[in-house]
Amino acid sequence: MIPLLHPPYPLLKHAFNMLAGVAIAFHGLAQAGDETPANGILWEVKSTMNTAYLFGSIHLAKASFYPLPDAVQQAFQQADVLMVEIDGSDAEAGKKAMPWLSYTTPDNLKRHLRTATWKKLQAMLGNSVAQVSQLKPAIVATSLSLGIFTAQGYDAAEGVDLHFIRRAHAAHKPVVELESMEFQAQVLGGLDDEDGDALLLQTLEALQSGEAVRETEQMVRAWQEGDAETLVRILEQTADKDKGSRKMMKLLLDDRNPHMAAQMAAAIHAGKKIFVVVGAGHIAGKNSITDLLQRQGYQLRQLRQSGSPEQLFLPLRQP
Repeated sequence: MIPLLHPPYPLLKHAFNMLAGVAIAFHGLAQAGDETPANGILWEVKSTMNTAYLFGSIHLAKASFYPLPDAVQQAFQQADVLMVEIDGSDAEAGKKAMPWLSYTTPDNLKRHLRTATWKKLQAMLGNSVAQVSQLKPAIVATSLSLGIFTAQGYDAAEGVDLHFIRRAHAAHKPVVELESMEFQAQVLGGLDDEDGDALLLQTLEALQSGEAVRETEQMVRAWQEGDAETLVRILEQTADKDKGSRKMMKLLLDDRNPHMAAQMAAAIHAGKKIFVVVGAGHIAGKNSITDLLQRQGYQLRQLRQSGSPEQLFLPLRQP
């Protein structure tokens, strides 16, 4: 369960608003991450003729994470084009995508869940379960997860991708989407009943056990510190929980990365100066965008803040 790194948050706005009045208490949550500016994870991608920059986003963040490091600011400023997963500022696109995430009456969520999963959901939401009865399992699972982040002070309006989208619009820089809201909605809404049930059940159990909070703290800390290796380890641990987790990680990350990497490569080859912002889960580890680009012959290095005033950013080992 890693909604901080890769979900289509504009699509979740309607569902999350429906959950706003649901009586769910997240007691005793630690505030994940320090209240200091974040390093984030920035990659330099070089071909023989061009250089591009790839930055890992967390889709919900805090105002205290800004300003981002100078190297990130410079990478954005030198770019002619901003590339993102989706442009979350496009409200109309979000409305068009929502039908993929909901059932049409008389169909409803209960019909697509195992009895045990439905009872767990009822136990958590009480009578308010009726408010989500028309939503598909993936959107309910991710929306419930958002409660953790909002309880810890995170806000989609402070998300890294939206931060740069707003800046690009203000600077009149083109914003190019690597995917569409409709595509992302089809991915989440297209899960079969078995996978949808497994995702929702895993989310409910993680919320009840406190595992979701621990995972959140670890992910945010790794991202803030620019620790790509720890982030990879968390992702691998998440995927290795069971067969369903491996399948879901493949669907949400591995299956989408080749298309993103191909579009980035095409822009580099065309000589465009690009700054690319995607969920941090897409940019580290095996089958990630960085891994795929490196296999194609691009030279990559991660840029990380150091304590040395002579060299603010130092290259790390290649992925």
